[in-house]
Amino acid sequence: MLSVNNNDILDNVVSSDLSAMKDFIFNSVDNEDIKLAADVISHLVKSGGKKIRPKLVFVICKMLGYSREDRIKVAASVEFIHNATLLHDDVLDESEVRHGVETANKIWGNKSSILVGDLLLTLAFRWLIECENLNIISILSRASRSLVKGEIKQMTTCFNPNTIRKNYFDIIGEKTASLFSACCEAASVISGATSDEIERLKSFGFNFGMAFQIIDDMLDYTASQSASGKQVGKDFFEGKVTLPAIIAYEKSSTVEQKFWEKCFSSTERDFDQALYYINHHNAVELSIEKARHYISIAQNNISTFSDSPYKTALINFLNASIKRQTWLVLDIFRLIAIYLLGS
Repeated sequence: MLSVNNNDILDNVVSSDLSAMKDFIFNSVDNEDIKLAADVISHLVKSGGKKIRPKLVFVICKMLGYSREDRIKVAASVEFIHNATLLHDDVLDESEVRHGVETANKIWGNKSSILVGDLLLTLAFRWLIECENLNIISILSRASRSLVKGEIKQMTTCFNPNTIRKNYFDIIGEKTASLFSACCEAASVISGATSDEIERLKSFGFNFGMAFQIIDDMLDYTASQSASGKQVGKDFFEGKVTLPAIIAYEKSSTVEQKFWEKCFSSTERDFDQALYYINHHNAVELSIEKARHYISIAQNNISTFSDSPYKTALINFLNASIKRQTWLVLDIFRLIAIYLLGS
């Protein structure tokens, strides 16, 4: 059951595009003649990331019948904007592993990671300028602003029981869903879509991004690092407030509330106890329900587009993205729950 590879669904229809994007990136970086940057970027490209954002650009362009070369530059720009945020995030979070391999800051140090992240951003916007489409630059500039705004909000927001849920959805909307949305909007704009189609695809990307981040946040409590590429409990120990913990807090007793408030506002954090409360209040299942809500909206957003192999691939990818992760989350979480309840 866990062998389903949701990435294959889009890989089958955009593999040649991804190959062209990689060639474009490596050729561009070689021309920069900065060995450190070339080494870090090569590490990023080969590190096993899902490349969901450029895949969305490519499959939407195909669905809308667009095949001009500027789609390669848009996809590469989106991937570099995303990777720049990862480089900076790993420095801020002092991360040592991503996708199961050492992070750039672990290998080359914080200064190199920050500077190469800055270079990625400058290259991304240079490529967007070369597309000679001001709307594309505007779309991805707004998304970049949202990414930074969401990171700052996550870093500076203090625990408040009255706004905890709103803050969470605001942050994931800005940090994750905004770039998913921008990918889909940019692809539709360069493809010459109608204003209604652009709005639908923009909304599709946003809702897909919200669901994607909710599922990713659940993996912090439920998945093994080998299965997810993510360090288990990383977000929890960094004090990041995510949906499973929010749901457990909202449904908790007074004693439990004090536990969560200590977790949210200090460095005293008991991961096993957190897992017990999350299981006790079905917080994982309720989080999955919320992710499915966003998936449903995303599906509706593209329902009016003409049927095609690309639309089908997009819908299947959307469903598989949550189904595979849901199976992974629930199977592993049940084992955790059995262990905790029996100990």
